[in-house]
Amino acid sequence: MLFTASAPNHLLPLNGNKTWLLAIVLGITMSSCGFLQQLFGDPTPVVVEKEPEEVDSTDVVVVPKDTMPVIKEKEQTPSKTGKWAKKDSYTLSLILPFHLDETELRTLLGQENITGMQNLASLEFYEGSMMAADVLERMGIRLKINVYDDYRDESKLMDILTTMPKSDVVVGPVFTKELAVAAEWGLENETFVVSPFSPSSNITRENPFFIMANSTLHTQMTALIKAVDKEKDNLNWIVVGRPEADSMLIATFEAAYPLAGNGSYRPSLKVVNSTDNIQDFLIKGKNNFIFLASIDELFVNATMRKVSLLSDQYDLEIGGLPPLLDMESLSLDYFEKLKFHYPASYWVNPLSPKRNSFKDAFKEIYNSAPTDYTMLGYDLTLYMGYLLQYGGPYLPEGFRLPAPAGDMLYRYEFAPRSIESETDFFENKNVSILRFDNYRFERIND
Repeated sequence: MLFTASAPNHLLPLNGNKTWLLAIVLGITMSSCGFLQQLFGDPTPVVVEKEPEEVDSTDVVVVPKDTMPVIKEKEQTPSKTGKWAKKDSYTLSLILPFHLDETELRTLLGQENITGMQNLASLEFYEGSMMAADVLERMGIRLKINVYDDYRDESKLMDILTTMPKSDVVVGPVFTKELAVAAEWGLENETFVVSPFSPSSNITRENPFFIMANSTLHTQMTALIKAVDKEKDNLNWIVVGRPEADSMLIATFEAAYPLAGNGSYRPSLKVVNSTDNIQDFLIKGKNNFIFLASIDELFVNATMRKVSLLSDQYDLEIGGLPPLLDMESLSLDYFEKLKFHYPASYWVNPLSPKRNSFKDAFKEIYNSAPTDYTMLGYDLTLYMGYLLQYGGPYLPEGFRLPAPAGDMLYRYEFAPRSIESETDFFENKNVSILRFDNYRFERIND
Protein backbone atom coordinates (compact mmCIF):
# COMPACT_ATOMS: atom_id res chain seq x y z
CA MET A 1 0.00 0.00 0.00
CA LEU A 2 1.34 3.47 -0.87
CA PHE A 3 0.32 6.88 0.37
CA THR A 4 1.35 9.86 -1.74
CA ALA A 5 2.08 13.35 -0.40
CA SER A 6 2.19 16.27 -2.79
CA ALA A 7 4.81 18.38 -1.01
CA PRO A 8 7.45 17.21 -1.03
CA ASN A 9 6.97 14.32 -3.44
CA HIS A 10 7.46 11.49 -0.98
CA LEU A 11 6.29 7.92 -1.36
CA LEU A 12 5.58 6.81 2.18
CA PRO A 13 5.31 3.05 2.76
CA LEU A 14 2.62 1.95 5.12
CA ASN A 15 2.53 -1.49 6.67
CA GLY A 16 -0.56 -3.36 7.79
CA ASN A 17 -0.74 -1.83 11.26
CA LYS A 18 -0.85 1.77 9.97
CA THR A 19 2.49 2.87 11.47
CA TRP A 20 2.58 6.10 9.47
CA LEU A 21 -0.92 7.12 10.46
CA LEU A 22 -0.03 6.49 14.09
CA ALA A 23 2.96 8.78 13.68
CA ILE A 24 0.66 11.55 12.46
CA VAL A 25 -1.66 11.02 15.44
CA LEU A 26 1.22 11.25 17.91
CA GLY A 27 2.69 14.28 16.17
CA ILE A 28 -0.61 16.14 16.26
CA THR A 29 -1.13 15.28 19.92
CA MET A 30 2.29 16.55 20.97
CA SER A 31 2.68 19.62 18.80
CA SER A 32 -0.72 20.52 17.35
CA CYS A 33 -0.74 20.88 13.58
CA GLY A 34 2.92 21.85 13.26
CA PHE A 35 3.82 18.21 12.65
CA LEU A 36 1.83 18.11 9.42
CA GLN A 37 3.56 21.28 8.24
CA GLN A 38 6.94 19.68 8.90
CA LEU A 39 5.94 16.50 7.13
CA PHE A 40 4.28 17.95 4.04
CA GLY A 41 5.53 21.53 3.87
CA ASP A 42 3.54 24.73 3.71
CA PRO A 43 1.41 25.98 2.01
CA THR A 44 0.98 23.21 -0.59
CA PRO A 45 -2.16 21.17 0.21
CA VAL A 46 -1.76 17.70 1.67
CA VAL A 47 -2.78 14.96 -0.72
CA VAL A 48 -3.08 11.34 0.32
CA GLU A 49 -4.14 8.67 -2.12
CA LYS A 50 -5.24 5.22 -1.03
CA GLU A 51 -5.06 2.56 -3.70
CA PRO A 52 -6.64 -0.91 -3.41
CA GLU A 53 -4.33 -3.62 -2.13
CA GLU A 54 -4.48 -7.28 -1.25
CA VAL A 55 -5.37 -7.57 2.42
CA ASP A 56 -3.96 -10.24 4.66
CA SER A 57 -6.72 -12.53 5.93
CA THR A 58 -5.70 -11.84 9.52
CA ASP A 59 -6.10 -8.07 9.13
CA VAL A 60 -9.80 -7.89 10.04
CA VAL A 61 -10.80 -4.28 10.58
CA VAL A 62 -14.35 -4.41 11.88
CA VAL A 63 -16.36 -7.46 10.91
CA PRO A 64 -15.65 -10.83 9.25
CA LYS A 65 -16.01 -10.88 5.49
CA ASP A 66 -18.87 -13.36 5.55
CA THR A 67 -21.11 -10.71 7.15
CA MET A 68 -20.71 -8.31 4.23
CA PRO A 69 -24.03 -7.49 2.54
CA VAL A 70 -24.92 -9.36 -0.61
CA ILE A 71 -26.84 -7.20 -3.08
CA LYS A 72 -29.28 -9.21 -5.11
CA GLU A 73 -29.74 -8.41 -8.77
CA LYS A 74 -33.26 -7.07 -8.22
CA GLU A 75 -31.88 -4.58 -5.70
CA GLN A 76 -29.50 -3.03 -8.20
CA THR A 77 -30.39 0.40 -9.54
CA PRO A 78 -31.21 0.80 -13.25
CA SER A 79 -28.08 1.01 -15.37
CA LYS A 80 -27.15 4.43 -16.73
CA THR A 81 -25.07 5.38 -19.71
CA GLY A 82 -22.53 8.12 -20.36
CA LYS A 83 -20.92 9.88 -17.41
CA TRP A 84 -23.31 8.21 -14.93
CA ALA A 85 -22.59 4.65 -16.06
CA LYS A 86 -21.19 2.27 -13.46
CA LYS A 87 -17.41 1.89 -13.36
CA ASP A 88 -14.87 -0.60 -12.09
CA SER A 89 -13.41 1.91 -9.62
CA TYR A 90 -14.31 5.29 -8.14
CA THR A 91 -12.56 8.33 -6.63
CA LEU A 92 -13.53 10.08 -3.40
CA SER A 93 -11.78 13.28 -2.26
CA LEU A 94 -11.69 14.50 1.35
CA ILE A 95 -11.13 18.24 1.87
CA LEU A 96 -10.59 19.09 5.55
CA PRO A 97 -8.87 21.90 7.54
CA PHE A 98 -6.07 19.87 9.13
CA HIS A 99 -3.90 22.89 9.95
CA LEU A 100 -6.22 24.72 12.35
CA ASP A 101 -4.93 24.77 15.92
CA GLU A 102 -7.27 24.37 18.88
CA THR A 103 -7.69 28.08 19.69
CA GLU A 104 -8.38 29.03 16.09
CA LEU A 105 -10.76 26.14 15.58
CA ARG A 106 -12.86 26.93 18.66
CA THR A 107 -13.09 30.60 17.67
CA LEU A 108 -14.12 29.78 14.13
CA LEU A 109 -16.71 27.24 15.20
CA GLY A 110 -18.27 29.81 17.50
CA GLN A 111 -18.61 32.21 14.57
CA GLU A 112 -19.94 29.63 12.12
CA ASN A 113 -22.45 28.01 14.49
CA ILE A 114 -21.30 24.52 13.60
CA THR A 115 -22.54 22.38 16.46
CA GLY A 116 -20.59 19.81 18.36
CA MET A 117 -17.21 19.92 16.58
CA GLN A 118 -13.98 19.91 18.60
CA ASN A 119 -10.20 20.00 18.25
CA LEU A 120 -8.62 17.43 15.89
CA ALA A 121 -11.99 16.60 14.33
CA SER A 122 -10.45 16.57 10.84
CA LEU A 123 -7.77 14.08 11.79
CA GLU A 124 -10.23 11.88 13.67
CA PHE A 125 -12.63 11.92 10.72
CA TYR A 126 -9.73 10.98 8.42
CA GLU A 127 -8.72 8.04 10.61
CA GLY A 128 -12.25 6.65 10.46
CA SER A 129 -12.33 7.17 6.71
CA MET A 130 -9.16 5.11 6.28
CA MET A 131 -10.68 2.27 8.31
CA ALA A 132 -13.73 2.37 6.05
CA ALA A 133 -11.44 2.17 3.01
CA ASP A 134 -10.05 -1.10 4.36
CA VAL A 135 -13.55 -2.53 4.80
CA LEU A 136 -14.60 -1.43 1.31
CA GLU A 137 -11.48 -3.07 -0.08
CA ARG A 138 -12.41 -6.34 1.59
CA MET A 139 -15.91 -6.01 0.10
CA GLY A 140 -14.32 -5.86 -3.34
CA ILE A 141 -15.13 -2.16 -3.82
CA ARG A 142 -12.32 -0.28 -5.55
CA LEU A 143 -12.32 3.21 -4.07
CA LYS A 144 -9.41 5.62 -4.47
CA ILE A 145 -9.31 8.24 -1.69
CA ASN A 146 -7.53 11.59 -2.07
CA VAL A 147 -7.07 13.75 1.03
CA TYR A 148 -6.49 17.52 0.85
CA ASP A 149 -5.90 20.23 3.44
CA ASP A 150 -7.69 23.46 2.50
CA TYR A 151 -6.27 25.49 5.43
CA ARG A 152 -9.73 27.10 5.65
CA ASP A 153 -8.67 29.32 2.78
CA GLU A 154 -10.97 29.93 -0.19
CA SER A 155 -8.14 30.52 -2.68
CA LYS A 156 -6.40 27.29 -1.68
CA LEU A 157 -9.73 25.50 -1.88
CA MET A 158 -10.23 26.72 -5.46
CA ASP A 159 -6.72 25.55 -6.33
CA ILE A 160 -7.61 22.11 -5.00
CA LEU A 161 -10.94 21.92 -6.81
CA THR A 162 -9.53 23.03 -10.15
CA THR A 163 -6.33 20.92 -10.12
CA MET A 164 -7.26 17.70 -8.32
CA PRO A 165 -7.96 14.56 -10.34
CA LYS A 166 -11.58 14.10 -11.35
CA SER A 167 -13.61 12.87 -8.37
CA ASP A 168 -16.92 11.04 -8.22
CA VAL A 169 -17.70 12.60 -4.84
CA VAL A 170 -16.07 15.28 -2.67
CA VAL A 171 -16.50 15.15 1.13
CA GLY A 172 -15.90 18.59 2.68
CA PRO A 173 -14.93 21.30 3.26
CA VAL A 174 -16.13 22.03 6.81
CA PHE A 175 -16.97 25.72 7.16
CA THR A 176 -19.81 27.67 5.58
CA LYS A 177 -17.85 29.97 3.25
CA GLU A 178 -15.73 27.17 1.84
CA LEU A 179 -18.75 24.89 1.56
CA ALA A 180 -20.57 27.53 -0.48
CA VAL A 181 -17.62 27.70 -2.89
CA ALA A 182 -17.41 23.91 -3.19
CA ALA A 183 -21.18 23.56 -3.61
CA GLU A 184 -21.21 26.04 -6.50
CA TRP A 185 -18.24 24.26 -8.08
CA GLY A 186 -20.07 20.94 -7.68
CA LEU A 187 -23.18 22.28 -9.38
CA GLU A 188 -21.18 23.70 -12.30
CA ASN A 189 -19.15 20.50 -12.73
CA GLU A 190 -21.95 18.03 -11.87
CA THR A 191 -19.89 16.55 -9.05
CA PHE A 192 -21.45 15.59 -5.73
CA VAL A 193 -20.22 17.56 -2.72
CA VAL A 194 -20.98 16.19 0.75
CA SER A 195 -20.98 18.45 3.82
CA PRO A 196 -19.82 16.30 6.76
CA PHE A 197 -20.57 18.58 9.76
CA SER A 198 -22.56 21.73 9.02
CA PRO A 199 -26.29 22.01 9.87
CA SER A 200 -26.71 25.24 7.87
CA SER A 201 -29.50 25.34 5.28
CA ASN A 202 -28.13 28.51 3.67
CA ILE A 203 -25.09 27.10 1.87
CA THR A 204 -26.67 26.56 -1.55
CA ARG A 205 -29.99 26.63 -3.40
CA GLU A 206 -31.48 24.50 -6.19
CA ASN A 207 -28.41 22.30 -6.12
CA PRO A 208 -29.10 18.55 -6.53
CA PHE A 209 -25.34 17.89 -6.31
CA PHE A 210 -25.09 19.03 -2.67
CA ILE A 211 -25.59 16.49 0.12
CA MET A 212 -25.69 17.22 3.86
CA ALA A 213 -24.64 14.39 6.17
CA ASN A 214 -25.67 16.55 9.12
CA SER A 215 -29.38 17.37 9.08
CA THR A 216 -30.41 21.00 8.90
CA LEU A 217 -31.38 22.68 12.16
CA HIS A 218 -34.97 22.87 10.88
CA THR A 219 -35.08 19.09 10.40
CA GLN A 220 -33.49 18.50 13.80
CA MET A 221 -35.99 20.73 15.59
CA THR A 222 -38.92 19.18 13.73
CA ALA A 223 -37.76 15.72 14.82
CA LEU A 224 -37.42 16.91 18.44
CA ILE A 225 -40.93 18.36 18.50
CA LYS A 226 -42.42 15.20 16.97
CA ALA A 227 -40.61 12.96 19.46
CA VAL A 228 -41.77 14.95 22.49
CA ASP A 229 -45.33 15.15 21.09
CA LYS A 230 -45.36 11.37 20.78
CA GLU A 231 -43.84 10.86 24.20
CA LYS A 232 -46.19 13.16 26.13
CA ASP A 233 -49.70 14.57 25.91
CA ASN A 234 -51.25 17.73 27.37
CA LEU A 235 -48.16 19.70 26.41
CA ASN A 236 -47.36 23.36 26.92
CA TRP A 237 -44.58 24.37 24.50
CA ILE A 238 -42.22 27.25 25.30
CA VAL A 239 -39.15 28.50 23.45
CA VAL A 240 -36.65 30.68 25.35
CA GLY A 241 -34.03 32.93 23.78
CA ARG A 242 -32.79 36.49 23.59
CA PRO A 243 -34.57 38.67 20.98
CA GLU A 244 -31.51 39.62 18.91
CA ALA A 245 -28.68 37.20 19.74
CA ASP A 246 -30.85 34.08 19.38
CA SER A 247 -33.30 35.28 16.74
CA MET A 248 -32.18 32.72 14.11
CA LEU A 249 -32.67 29.73 16.43
CA ILE A 250 -35.98 31.07 17.71
CA ALA A 251 -37.25 31.62 14.16
CA THR A 252 -36.12 28.13 13.10
CA PHE A 253 -37.98 26.53 16.01
CA GLU A 254 -41.10 28.60 15.31
CA ALA A 255 -41.02 27.49 11.66
CA ALA A 256 -40.63 23.82 12.63
CA TYR A 257 -43.35 23.83 15.27
CA PRO A 258 -46.49 23.79 13.06
CA LEU A 259 -44.95 21.27 10.65
CA ALA A 260 -44.46 18.74 13.43
CA GLY A 261 -48.16 18.39 14.16
CA ASN A 262 -50.11 15.19 13.54
CA GLY A 263 -53.35 16.83 12.51
CA SER A 264 -54.76 17.21 16.02
CA TYR A 265 -55.13 20.49 17.89
CA ARG A 266 -51.84 22.18 18.75
CA PRO A 267 -51.64 25.02 21.28
CA SER A 268 -49.81 28.15 20.26
CA LEU A 269 -46.08 28.24 20.89
CA LYS A 270 -45.05 30.67 23.61
CA VAL A 271 -41.86 32.67 23.00
CA VAL A 272 -40.05 33.96 26.10
CA ASN A 273 -37.27 36.50 25.72
CA SER A 274 -36.06 36.64 29.32
CA THR A 275 -35.15 34.05 31.94
CA ASP A 276 -37.01 36.09 34.57
CA ASN A 277 -40.33 35.74 32.71
CA ILE A 278 -40.39 31.95 32.25
CA GLN A 279 -42.68 31.26 35.20
CA ASP A 280 -45.37 33.52 33.72
CA PHE A 281 -45.79 31.02 30.85
CA LEU A 282 -45.73 27.76 32.82
CA ILE A 283 -49.03 25.96 33.43
CA LYS A 284 -49.72 23.65 36.36
CA GLY A 285 -51.41 20.41 35.38
CA LYS A 286 -49.68 20.39 31.96
CA ASN A 287 -46.44 18.89 30.74
CA ASN A 288 -44.35 22.00 30.15
CA PHE A 289 -41.56 21.57 27.63
CA ILE A 290 -39.01 24.37 27.22
CA PHE A 291 -36.70 24.58 24.21
CA LEU A 292 -33.62 26.64 25.02
CA ALA A 293 -32.79 28.42 21.75
CA SER A 294 -29.36 29.69 22.74
CA ILE A 295 -25.75 28.53 22.89
CA ASP A 296 -24.51 31.44 25.02
CA GLU A 297 -23.10 29.86 28.17
CA LEU A 298 -24.01 32.66 30.60
CA PHE A 299 -27.60 32.84 29.38
CA VAL A 300 -27.95 29.06 29.25
CA ASN A 301 -26.55 28.66 32.77
CA ALA A 302 -28.93 31.26 34.20
CA THR A 303 -31.91 29.70 32.43
CA MET A 304 -31.09 26.14 33.47
CA ARG A 305 -30.67 27.24 37.08
CA LYS A 306 -34.00 29.09 37.03
CA VAL A 307 -35.88 26.23 35.37
CA SER A 308 -34.32 23.69 37.74
CA LEU A 309 -35.77 25.61 40.71
CA LEU A 310 -39.18 25.85 39.02
CA SER A 311 -39.26 22.10 38.37
CA ASP A 312 -40.21 21.60 42.03
CA GLN A 313 -43.50 23.39 41.34
CA TYR A 314 -44.29 22.35 37.74
CA ASP A 315 -44.05 19.30 35.52
CA LEU A 316 -41.41 20.40 33.06
CA GLU A 317 -38.55 19.20 30.91
CA ILE A 318 -36.09 21.08 28.73
CA GLY A 319 -34.42 20.67 25.34
CA GLY A 320 -31.58 22.36 23.47
CA LEU A 321 -28.73 21.90 21.01
CA PRO A 322 -25.57 19.77 21.36
CA PRO A 323 -23.18 22.65 22.31
CA LEU A 324 -24.86 22.80 25.71
CA LEU A 325 -23.23 19.46 26.53
CA ASP A 326 -19.77 21.04 26.27
CA MET A 327 -20.49 23.89 28.70
CA GLU A 328 -18.31 23.26 31.74
CA SER A 329 -20.36 25.52 34.00
CA LEU A 330 -23.48 23.36 33.63
CA SER A 331 -23.96 20.71 36.28
CA LEU A 332 -24.99 17.23 35.18
CA ASP A 333 -27.65 17.48 37.86
CA TYR A 334 -29.43 20.09 35.71
CA PHE A 335 -29.50 17.70 32.75
CA GLU A 336 -30.75 14.86 34.95
CA LYS A 337 -33.40 16.82 36.85
CA LEU A 338 -34.80 18.44 33.70
CA LYS A 339 -34.47 15.32 31.51
CA PHE A 340 -32.54 17.30 28.90
CA HIS A 341 -33.43 16.43 25.26
CA TYR A 342 -31.36 17.22 22.19
CA PRO A 343 -31.32 16.24 18.48
CA ALA A 344 -28.31 14.44 17.00
CA SER A 345 -27.82 13.89 13.27
CA TYR A 346 -25.23 11.24 14.06
CA TRP A 347 -25.41 8.98 17.11
CA VAL A 348 -24.21 5.46 17.81
CA ASN A 349 -25.52 3.73 20.92
CA PRO A 350 -22.59 3.37 23.38
CA LEU A 351 -23.90 -0.10 24.28
CA SER A 352 -24.03 -1.30 20.67
CA PRO A 353 -21.97 -4.48 20.06
CA LYS A 354 -20.87 -3.07 16.68
CA ARG A 355 -19.58 0.07 18.37
CA ASN A 356 -17.59 -2.05 20.82
CA SER A 357 -16.13 -4.08 17.95
CA PHE A 358 -15.18 -0.89 16.13
CA LYS A 359 -13.63 0.51 19.31
CA ASP A 360 -11.50 -2.62 19.74
CA ALA A 361 -10.37 -2.53 16.11
CA PHE A 362 -9.48 1.16 16.34
CA LYS A 363 -7.51 0.66 19.56
CA GLU A 364 -5.54 -2.12 17.93
CA ILE A 365 -4.42 0.27 15.20
CA TYR A 366 -4.09 3.61 17.00
CA ASN A 367 -3.76 2.64 20.67
CA SER A 368 -6.51 5.13 21.57
CA ALA A 369 -10.30 5.26 21.73
CA PRO A 370 -12.28 6.46 18.68
CA THR A 371 -14.32 9.65 18.90
CA ASP A 372 -17.67 10.44 17.33
CA TYR A 373 -15.77 12.06 14.46
CA THR A 374 -13.83 8.86 13.88
CA MET A 375 -17.04 6.87 13.66
CA LEU A 376 -18.67 9.52 11.46
CA GLY A 377 -15.70 9.44 9.06
CA TYR A 378 -15.92 5.66 8.97
CA ASP A 379 -19.67 5.49 8.34
CA LEU A 380 -19.83 8.32 5.80
CA THR A 381 -16.92 6.97 3.74
CA LEU A 382 -18.30 3.44 3.93
CA TYR A 383 -21.73 4.58 2.78
CA MET A 384 -20.38 6.72 -0.06
CA GLY A 385 -18.29 3.79 -1.31
CA TYR A 386 -21.31 1.55 -1.06
CA LEU A 387 -23.50 4.01 -3.01
CA LEU A 388 -20.89 4.31 -5.76
CA GLN A 389 -20.48 0.57 -6.11
CA TYR A 390 -24.13 -0.46 -6.14
CA GLY A 391 -25.90 2.69 -7.31
CA GLY A 392 -23.26 4.10 -9.65
CA PRO A 393 -21.78 7.61 -9.66
CA TYR A 394 -25.20 9.32 -9.63
CA LEU A 395 -25.54 9.03 -5.85
CA PRO A 396 -29.31 9.68 -5.50
CA GLU A 397 -29.92 6.47 -7.47
CA GLY A 398 -28.50 4.57 -4.51
CA PHE A 399 -30.42 6.29 -1.72
CA ARG A 400 -33.20 3.71 -2.01
CA LEU A 401 -30.82 0.77 -1.64
CA PRO A 402 -30.57 -1.06 1.70
CA ALA A 403 -27.65 0.18 3.79
CA PRO A 404 -24.73 -2.22 4.43
CA ALA A 405 -26.02 -2.82 7.93
CA GLY A 406 -23.47 -5.57 8.61
CA ASP A 407 -20.71 -2.95 8.69
CA MET A 408 -22.18 0.46 9.37
CA LEU A 409 -22.54 1.79 12.89
CA TYR A 410 -25.28 4.25 11.87
CA ARG A 411 -28.01 4.36 9.22
CA TYR A 412 -28.12 7.31 6.82
CA GLU A 413 -31.48 8.31 5.34
CA PHE A 414 -30.86 10.86 2.59
CA ALA A 415 -33.83 12.59 1.02
CA PRO A 416 -34.45 15.85 -0.86
CA ARG A 417 -34.99 19.12 0.92
CA SER A 418 -37.52 20.55 -1.49
CA ILE A 419 -39.03 23.97 -2.09
CA GLU A 420 -42.09 24.01 -4.39
CA SER A 421 -41.26 20.49 -5.64
CA GLU A 422 -37.74 21.50 -6.71
CA THR A 423 -34.82 19.76 -5.03
CA ASP A 424 -32.85 22.35 -3.07
CA PHE A 425 -30.30 19.76 -1.93
CA PHE A 426 -30.23 16.37 -0.20
CA GLU A 427 -29.97 15.99 3.57
CA ASN A 428 -29.80 13.19 6.11
CA LYS A 429 -33.23 12.78 7.72
CA ASN A 430 -32.23 10.25 10.37
CA VAL A 431 -32.17 12.38 13.52
CA SER A 432 -31.84 10.75 16.94
CA ILE A 433 -33.65 12.49 19.79
CA LEU A 434 -31.71 11.81 22.95
CA ARG A 435 -32.94 12.26 26.52
CA PHE A 436 -30.73 12.37 29.61
CA ASP A 437 -32.14 9.95 32.19
CA ASN A 438 -30.38 8.06 34.97
CA TYR A 439 -27.23 9.97 34.00
CA ARG A 440 -27.03 8.57 30.51
CA PHE A 441 -28.54 9.44 27.13
CA GLU A 442 -31.11 7.19 25.49
CA ARG A 443 -32.85 7.52 22.14
CA ILE A 444 -36.59 8.15 22.48
CA ASN A 445 -37.69 8.25 18.81
CA ASP A 446 -38.01 5.35 16.37
